[in-house]
Amino acid sequence: MKGNARKILILEILFILFASIVIATGKTLNVYLLAVILCALFAASVYFIGFKKIGFNSQKKAIIASVLITISIIIITYGIGFLSGYVKSPYSKNLITMFMNVFPAIAVIIPAELFRYQCCRGNDKYNIILSVIALILADVLFSMSFYKLNDNFALLQFVCVVVLPSISKNIVLSIFSNKYGYWVSLVYPLIVGTYEYIVPIMPAYDEYLTSIILIVMPIINLQFIKFYLRKRDKRDIRDKGIGSKIFVALCVLFLIIVIGIYSNLFRYWVATIASGSMSPTIDVGDIVVIDKWYQDNPGGLRNGDILVFKIKNTLYTHRIINITEKNNNYYIRTKGDYKDNAEDSWVVVKSDIIGKVKFKIKYLGLPSVWLHRLLAKGD
Repeated sequence: MKGNARKILILEILFILFASIVIATGKTLNVYLLAVILCALFAASVYFIGFKKIGFNSQKKAIIASVLITISIIIITYGIGFLSGYVKSPYSKNLITMFMNVFPAIAVIIPAELFRYQCCRGNDKYNIILSVIALILADVLFSMSFYKLNDNFALLQFVCVVVLPSISKNIVLSIFSNKYGYWVSLVYPLIVGTYEYIVPIMPAYDEYLTSIILIVMPIINLQFIKFYLRKRDKRDIRDKGIGSKIFVALCVLFLIIVIGIYSNLFRYWVATIASGSMSPTIDVGDIVVIDKWYQDNPGGLRNGDILVFKIKNTLYTHRIINITEKNNNYYIRTKGDYKDNAEDSWVVVKSDIIGKVKFKIKYLGLPSVWLHRLLAKGD
């Protein structure tokens, strides 16, 4: 390892140790203090190894590509929100408070990305890896002041919305910084990290969907930039660019489908089975695909169908054993497949029906079940 790389490595390790201690003790770090620490890290790196400036114009193509794809994905997610609904942004929209919300984010992002550039520009793999770890911890320190991590479910929300997307984002940004320089790595976090403080409304997505969107966005960004730059350089992309083009298209399609399914927009919906009442037909951890057409068409249901319904705000997946129709009203008796189960005590009516199970996917929901059981024990 060369001397310059070793000096940067020491700075990274010192910050990782400091951030780990703060997080482990459950302390929250003032955002402006975090910005000062990141500025100090950048200044120290400049003192040790200097700073190689990169002209804005030399990176214009990559910057344009990053801006285009980032804004496009945000527009797509907001567009789907027309169907799923919106919620009012929790941030005040007068200019003073908007500035007070945006400024701390910018004050952290800029020195963080400049320090990342210092860590990544030498092509030392250890420095690049440690830059990812250090700046994931910086994200955690920044976000901890906005979350009350007083129970396990709040911690789960924090992991889904902050930690997992931060891993994806920081891996991609370190690749950006290494390949293209600091201008490109600044664009994505400045847009994604500040737009929520400016827009008046936000799509009504839950933490799971928010996590998926934030994880996938930087990956799409990276692949799109690779494809865009090859195209702008007028190379033969029929073979070289086809992989990136297909990957970007599939990621965008996946993002739209997942948002649609989990936002209850489409005819089909998915749910994870958390109890063994339908064993051995459907086991704990299986995911079922539900056809919601039967909500409005209960006449299409038959004895033996597996019905998904809600009783007193609890979701059940049980088999139909009897259907009675009176005056165009349907009264459905159900029972779980497990051998010791008795007939359910309730009668399912049309307003209770969620849909009919079309098929199952084995074990795909097990991580979710395990995690929720772990959290329940912790409480």
